[in-house]
Amino acid sequence: MKKETVLLFIFMTIIIIFATLCYFGRIWPNNFFANRYAIHGVDVSNHQKNIDWKRIAENKKIQFAFIKATEGKDYKDQYFQANWDASSKAGLYKGAYHYFTTSSSGKEQAENFINFVPVERDCLPPVIDIEERGLDKQSFQKELRDFITVIEDTYHQKPFLYVVYPLYDAYLLGDFEQYPIWIRDIVKPPTLSDKRKWLFWQYCDRGRVEGVRDDVDLNVFAGDMNQFKSLLSK
Repeated sequence: MKKETVLLFIFMTIIIIFATLCYFGRIWPNNFFANRYAIHGVDVSNHQKNIDWKRIAENKKIQFAFIKATEGKDYKDQYFQANWDASSKAGLYKGAYHYFTTSSSGKEQAENFINFVPVERDCLPPVIDIEERGLDKQSFQKELRDFITVIEDTYHQKPFLYVVYPLYDAYLLGDFEQYPIWIRDIVKPPTLSDKRKWLFWQYCDRGRVEGVRDDVDLNVFAGDMNQFKSLLSK
């Protein structure tokens, strides 16, 4: 076998092994960049089913959890209450998120959220998960503002806006600048098109964490612990 063929075989084998490890969440390209940050956390929903929060908390690297509560005007995550109670009992900081849809009004969705998520001390601000198209920019922003108004009046915190690049550019660019951004980028360190600073970064969607049987999203906070704690509800 020629030397060039052997080298090509070795190179392709390394590529396949690397891709396989990434696919199963054993390694992740963004880990190198994410490890620069001191505060790490997970976000979960019904997809993870039953979670052992005590085991998660034993991993000292994980300090917070965002937990799916609601979606649209009537969906409620069946695992929310168990996750909500057990995560804080295990010693993690917690926050709830709502998946924002374009098929119902912002006010209806906000009512769904506030009727399900309790008002408590020492919680992270509510999160609005923006991943769905379906409205023109003006209509979307109107419904989003309606949602935010109800949420702020209830929890007395500015909600975070979780968003992917295309929807940030389509709906948020140049507006909603008073609301912190939680951005998703599972390939590289995030950079928004207008260079706006982000507060949370979801850097992995196939993470492996003791206490979760399936893949889980991994996140970091862009700040120190004092800045992090300043976000908590009073």
